[in-house]
Amino acid sequence: MSKILIGNWLMVLCSIFYLAWWLIVFKPPAPKGSLVGNILLILAFASGISGLFFTIREMAVPTGEMQNKGIKGVLIIACGIVLYMALLAMTRIVFHRQVTSELFIITGWVVLEAAICNYMYALGAFSVKEAAILAVVVLVAGIISLICYVLYYELPYVKGYIDGCLPLVLVMIVMSIINIMIKGKILG
Repeated sequence: MSKILIGNWLMVLCSIFYLAWWLIVFKPPAPKGSLVGNILLILAFASGISGLFFTIREMAVPTGEMQNKGIKGVLIIACGIVLYMALLAMTRIVFHRQVTSELFIITGWVVLEAAICNYMYALGAFSVKEAAILAVVVLVAGIISLICYVLYYELPYVKGYIDGCLPLVLVMIVMSIINIMIKGKILG
């Protein structure tokens, strides 16, 4: 569980760096490049990849500590791929929005956090109720993030700037709650 916790805290750090990048580079009245912005984006990428590595590495190795079946990881990944493809089509066809990497990031985040909830349930650290409630919270945060994603290009610059911040703050809060719950299980 400690590697999952490290990985998810690194994902929180990734969101912090990404938010700081957004706040600096897209600060109204207009976007502007900067060395600090570039460094923050590199730090976001490095902490995000490191977080993924820790988390996926821990979940990929079967352990004798599993107490519950949970959902097969392959099924979670397959659902994520289908979800991404559907959202990709919907974004282009229904909303006529330019597709950017954020759609992939939002979908990937939902899949990763759902997989963490499932893994913690399989370990017996989360009850089925705790895992389900957290998975619903992750899904709601993902939906809110997608709404912000779709609306972004339709908003005036300042409102779009705020709209771009909301998903990052929201996912930081959700991951922090999950991390606090995991930490409580480790200490408990």
